[in-house]
Amino acid sequence: MDSLFAFFVTAFVSIFVTLDAVGNVPVFLSITPHNSEAERAAMVTRATLVVFGVLVVFALCGNLIFRFFGVTIEAFRIVAGLLLLKIAFDMMEAKPARVRHTPEEDAEGMKREDIAIIPLAIPLLSGPGTISSVVALTGQAAKSSAVIPMFGILLLAIALNALIAFIALRSATPITRLLKETGMRVFTRIMGLILAAIAVQFVLTGIKEAFHLPA
Repeated sequence: MDSLFAFFVTAFVSIFVTLDAVGNVPVFLSITPHNSEAERAAMVTRATLVVFGVLVVFALCGNLIFRFFGVTIEAFRIVAGLLLLKIAFDMMEAKPARVRHTPEEDAEGMKREDIAIIPLAIPLLSGPGTISSVVALTGQAAKSSAVIPMFGILLLAIALNALIAFIALRSATPITRLLKETGMRVFTRIMGLILAAIAVQFVLTGIKEAFHLPA
């Protein structure tokens, strides 16, 4: 039971931080300056459904990806940890990570009438960091003796984070007024610190299992 709870905490927190729904609120508002609240609400609904679908697909296909490319879970966990560490350092410096989105993508998004799928769902929310986390967690669940419960926990963590993203983006204007610029930066830095710890743990676990080191 303790291992299942620990896996849920790891899965939920790693997806929450890499999804970074609250941190993406200013970006969402900046690329929808001319849209009404009703249009934004419809975009958020579509975006969160796409995010949930994308992450579930990668959770289901994670082990197939490993087999197809001949990649071990240990190698992927190390690479995912390094990628997340890069994102974490950018977050701690309170600057946008180019692995999530670029100014060019934001500018293109402002020209779109509907930004629900691109760039909001992909890559702002379900970007490389979030997908890497889900695939690495899928591999961890597959190596456990409690595969089905752990996989169910992973799906629950994805669903909860999709719901949180929906609530955060639907409340984008009130959140911005409440936190203001300083509050958003403080929140981003705290999330970056947590993500850095998770990233390092991914790397350490990958190295330990790759070289069969004792715990």
